[in-house]
Amino acid sequence: MRIINKIALAVISKKKVLMVRSSDQEEVFYTLGGKIKEGELDLDCLKREVWEEVGCKIDEDSVKFLTVFEDVAHGKDETLLNLRFYEGKLLGEPKPSSEIVEIGWFDTKSDKKHLSEIAQRKIFPWLKMHGFIN
Repeated sequence: MRIINKIALAVISKKKVLMVRSSDQEEVFYTLGGKIKEGELDLDCLKREVWEEVGCKIDEDSVKFLTVFEDVAHGKDETLLNLRFYEGKLLGEPKPSSEIVEIGWFDTKSDKKHLSEIAQRKIFPWLKMHGFIN
């Protein structure tokens, strides 16, 4: 089985988490973040991906590691996604970029059909259980 290593940032506001929808996955929202480049540190990856996706810098002092999620990658049954998950705050107002077509704030009451499989099965239940989201 192929493994994809990614880093994600949970940006929480009013008990909801910021999610983004990319132009190549139009029907599904994902957490901020992406693939780690070779030799890249987690924080550097988060800073690069967040800037590319929503045009914001990260408040580096607010970033803290939460957990690791593993699940089948969305729509790729033969690929395992290993996701190192952080919490942090943005400096500025997030806006869609060239690769992101929409941003939204979600909690466990949001329509699950719009969420990636790992968000539905792992991320949202974990965030709710730990009091981050409703």
